[in-house]
Amino acid sequence: MRLSFVLPAWKGKYLFEAISSIVSQTIKDWELVVVDDCSPEPVGEIVASFKDPRIRYYRNEENIGGKDLVRQWNHSISFAAGEYVVLAADDDKYKPEFCEEMLRLAEKYPEVDLIHSSVEQIDEDGHHLWNDSILPEYTSKYEYLNWWLTGRSFTCVGNFAFKRSALMAMGGFMDFPCAFGSDIATPISLSKNGVANTQQMLFCFRQSEQHLSADRSRFKEKLEAISQLSDFLRSIHYEEPDNTADKEFYSIVNEDYLHKKCVYDYFNLVIKYLPISKLKYLKLCRLATLSDKGMMVLRWIKYKLVK
Repeated sequence: MRLSFVLPAWKGKYLFEAISSIVSQTIKDWELVVVDDCSPEPVGEIVASFKDPRIRYYRNEENIGGKDLVRQWNHSISFAAGEYVVLAADDDKYKPEFCEEMLRLAEKYPEVDLIHSSVEQIDEDGHHLWNDSILPEYTSKYEYLNWWLTGRSFTCVGNFAFKRSALMAMGGFMDFPCAFGSDIATPISLSKNGVANTQQMLFCFRQSEQHLSADRSRFKEKLEAISQLSDFLRSIHYEEPDNTADKEFYSIVNEDYLHKKCVYDYFNLVIKYLPISKLKYLKLCRLATLSDKGMMVLRWIKYKLVK
């Protein structure tokens, strides 16, 4: 069994550190596929400096991710050969035991299509910020969805190992505007057979102004992506579970809770950052009621005054 790290590369600042974390894995049977998205930075030179036969490098003839990030993700994973694939980033890092633990869990839980690592968040200089929650080693689809909906599990696409055959069978990563929410919907779609989870923080997510989550310019796309993610969550129709534990997790997935979650995301991810000239974007919150929009305006005023 083999794991493929696939790294769509654009930024060069942390790329050497990102690749070094993969080269330093405790087991040696892995591959790294770097797909240079026609970057103006010396991505090829950085990759070549490793002189490691397990690393393969490809360069796109034109930039794909700037137009359609999910298309670049799906293009990049087409080069992978391993049974499991990890979509790495050019600024995040993996602990040395990441690959070993992912493959151990894959062997222990062969029925699952998704393996999840808890996350350590680091700043731009690599200093520790905070740790994610630890999920049970195995969670049902009900429990996994509950952990995400209640904000107890941090999600970013790089902290998962996807069973490649299952990911390709669903057409690759789910495509939302700017890929905003694609890293949430794709794992949920692949959780139907349960999720295996590491018991350590083996992935380091770098908080950076270069991340989409920190981008304060793509307001329209983010609002539509939030709506599409909410539509996706509403489309989930899990059968009612038989066991008592899963019934508790199942009960939270209801229309009222999902609506409140959507409105919460509208405000906290977009609306509160809007300048007054762009408050008209409230009309793009297509799943919010008139009352919801009125409350968001009041919260916006309070946020600006406190800030």
